[in-house]
Amino acid sequence: MNARKPIILIAPACYKGTLSAPEAAEIMQSTLRESLGDAVDIQLCPIADGGDDTLLVLKQSLPQASFKTVQVTGPVAAMCVQAQYLWEPASKTVIIESAQAHGLKLLGTERHPLTAKSYGVGELIAEAVRDCQPETVVVTVGGSASTDGGLGALQALGLCCVDEDGQRILASLSGGDLPSVQRLFWPETLMGDWGMMPKLIIATDVQNPLLGIQGAAAVFAPQKGASEEQCQVLAQGLSHLRDLLAGQFTVDYVLCPGSGAAGGLAYGLQYWPGGAVVVSGSQWIAETLNLKQLVAEADVILSGEGRWDATSLGGKATGHLLTLAGNKPVFLLPGQCQAGLQLPATVQCLPLATTEAETQAAMANPRQALRTVVLQRLPLLKRHLPAH
Repeated sequence: MNARKPIILIAPACYKGTLSAPEAAEIMQSTLRESLGDAVDIQLCPIADGGDDTLLVLKQSLPQASFKTVQVTGPVAAMCVQAQYLWEPASKTVIIESAQAHGLKLLGTERHPLTAKSYGVGELIAEAVRDCQPETVVVTVGGSASTDGGLGALQALGLCCVDEDGQRILASLSGGDLPSVQRLFWPETLMGDWGMMPKLIIATDVQNPLLGIQGAAAVFAPQKGASEEQCQVLAQGLSHLRDLLAGQFTVDYVLCPGSGAAGGLAYGLQYWPGGAVVVSGSQWIAETLNLKQLVAEADVILSGEGRWDATSLGGKATGHLLTLAGNKPVFLLPGQCQAGLQLPATVQCLPLATTEAETQAAMANPRQALRTVVLQRLPLLKRHLPAH
């Protein structure tokens, strides 16, 4: 009887702005095959945590699911985008990647920290519910351009906003508009318009709270182009929104881990009339992908992402993968790696670039950069494979 072949699990997340998770996995696989041939079994499982590429990753494990496309408002009011969601009929589940509607990637190099909004996310949810009549809606959050506490999405779902003059605000609101709202309420006709409300699962890519020094405005707004002064404006707006929502609905989700995800979208969506729960996106997706079993069967694991830093262990897909890996050897191939981070002895962090020149070269040709680092580390990887 022949001994089983060593198993290599390839499970990268996306390299933001360059390679999707499936593209990175394919490059790693083809590079290893050229050198190792059929001497090893290679398992592919691209991963995600709720941000970019979530639908692409999930579709590979949900063969019965189908993509549906809806035109919705983009992260700024004048923009329309074609956003997709997944419909899985067997479980009567809709899966929505919120970044498809208000993702930072949709703006290219532009940044609109005060005027970006999540309105299109609400439109996407509403269209999916009307079209599919699901029992469950999963909204994965991450990679957003907005910091509006999810108010834009709630507006699109029917929440009424009233200004200081007692007039209903008809325009879609952004993070910079939050102080103008003085009252919020769900109209009594909403349940009749929508029928039976599906359960809402909010899958977050981080565990940050809505407010405070680790909150949505303080930590993530600078990544969306906000100055220090604009961060303060956004933080004050989120605090105001919290007071309104908690006061109107007599329940406060501000301390719920992950409420600060996607500019507070995860916070606002918890006020969905049909009930909502926040879960870790990396864990929920890993369970859907059966990642735990694949890790258990593997001898060596290859992974990577755009940048490995302190946030990677705070709810990101690669951090969760390391938790599942335990003492298994892991080769982590990020685009860049933050200096000084402590990793388990079983993890080799081998970035594609360590200098500015290398970074520019990797951005110019990311496929070749990833292929090169896999080839460079192949001798070390081979030493971790069991004899067969």
